[in-house]
Amino acid sequence: MTTVTAATATAVTATTATAAQAIQAAYPAQYYGVIASGKISALLDVWAAETINGTGFDLLSLPAASSLVALTAEQWALAKVSSISGMLNVFVSGSSIEYPARFYCTKTTPCAVYDLWGFGDLDNAPAVADLYAITASEYADRLANPRAQYYDTSTGKLDNYVAPVVPVPLKTQAATLLAQQQTYVMQTYTLYGDVTPPDWLSYLKTLRAIANGTDSTSTTLPTAPAS
Repeated sequence: MTTVTAATATAVTATTATAAQAIQAAYPAQYYGVIASGKISALLDVWAAETINGTGFDLLSLPAASSLVALTAEQWALAKVSSISGMLNVFVSGSSIEYPARFYCTKTTPCAVYDLWGFGDLDNAPAVADLYAITASEYADRLANPRAQYYDTSTGKLDNYVAPVVPVPLKTQAATLLAQQQTYVMQTYTLYGDVTPPDWLSYLKTLRAIANGTDSTSTTLPTAPAS
C-alpha cells in the first residue's frame, strides 16, 4: 500500500495550483466560444474545463485564446437562458459577437423584442445600431404578457405604452353634430309642418359655419337650444 505523505500532498496541491494559474493566464476571460462557420459552435468554461452543459473537455486540444471568442460572465449567464425557438446561435464577426446583449428591442414606439441568439440566421435581423439592449427578464415578461411597450431612454428599461388620444378637429365634431341635430329638427318640427324655432335655426347655422370652415375662429361648439 502506498502511503501519501504530507510533503507529497503539498507538492500535488502546489502543482495543481500552478497548472490552474497557467490556464488562467493563458485564458484570462475564463469563458470562451469556439468559432465555426460564422458562429460559436461550443461554449466553454476553460478554467473549469467544462462546456456550458457541464460536460468535461480536453484542455490540451483547446486552440489558443486568440482563436476563440471571449465571453463575459454576463454573456455566459445569458447563454444558459433557454431559447423560445429551441436554437442557440451566437453569431460572430471576426472574434466579436454580433449581438453581445442577446435580448433587444427596436427603437420604434411601440417596440418589438428579439432574442437574437435564437435566430437560425441573420438575413432578416435588424442592425444592432437600430436596437436597444434589454434584459432576459424583460424579454421573458413581454412574451408571457404581450402588450405594447417602448424603451424609456431615461430609465434604460421597457415601459408600457399608452397611445396618446388624438383630438378630433372642431370642424369634424361640428359636422357630426350638425347631421344629428338636423335629423332632430326634421323629426321634431319639419315633418309635422311646424315652423323651426329661430334659436334652432341660428344654432344649426352656427354649426354649419364651423363645419364648412366659414367660421375658423370658434374654439368650442355652440350649446343646443332647450328642447
